[in-house]
Amino acid sequence: MTKSKRGTKFCPRCGSTDIFWASGLPQLWGLWDCRECGYRGAFIIEDGELATRIREDYLKSIKKE
Repeated sequence: MTKSKRGTKFCPRCGSTDIFWASGLPQLWGLWDCRECGYRGAFIIEDGELATRIREDYLKSIKKE
């Protein structure tokens, strides 16, 4: 994962950049959805180095399953 541009958003569960605002009512505008792992929450990562470590750990964990 080489994206480290300012403003890039990463999923805190899997480190993916495939994360978007949750659609629906205005009350959900503070929520993010990850299309890769299904995460839904208000917390996101903007640190590319941290996201890379999260991504590596996530990929290891799904290989074990």
